[in-house]
Amino acid sequence: MKSNKLAEQSDEVLVRLTLEQGSHFFGNIVKRHSDYLFGLGMRLTGGNHAMAHDISQQAFIKAYKYLNSFDASHPGLGKSSANRFRNWLTSIATNCHSDIARSEAKYTGFEEQDTDQVAPTSRTKLSDFEEMIQPLPTRERQLITLRFVYEYSIDEIAGMLAMKSGTVKSQISRTVSKLRSQLLNGQYDTKTESHENR
Repeated sequence: MKSNKLAEQSDEVLVRLTLEQGSHFFGNIVKRHSDYLFGLGMRLTGGNHAMAHDISQQAFIKAYKYLNSFDASHPGLGKSSANRFRNWLTSIATNCHSDIARSEAKYTGFEEQDTDQVAPTSRTKLSDFEEMIQPLPTRERQLITLRFVYEYSIDEIAGMLAMKSGTVKSQISRTVSKLRSQLLNGQYDTKTESHENR
């Protein structure tokens, strides 16, 4: 199949072709989703290029290794068939982020020290929002990023992180309240608040 035809195929078709005909088809999946996974990694790590690259690379390696376990009909992957494989990749990437963050915390105290002191030359300037969520614990940062940056639904996030929807909703609500109380100017983005119950 020609490359231009492959680019038009759905993720599910590319997964099937990879499993049935060989790993060279997986390259099209990597090409399609590499920018997304790297961007997700950058946001989860506060702009750390090296860690974002590791997250993206590890996510693709694990996705390929466990590709035969991808189930497009799984209810935890969302209602839209077009997004199910990306949601599955997101789940893998957030798990990779958790693993890397635990490893960094074990050896360098990554989550506890001033983020300005962590690999400053490998970081990208953060937006105000990213600066605000950077000190959060790993899981809270993942929840806020998936909910308010990528605008995934509560149920989609629950599926990605293997959590109950009610738990996701309550943790996001508590984290938003924590962030709100930390805003020195007393202002609050009502757009964020309106998304909590969606």
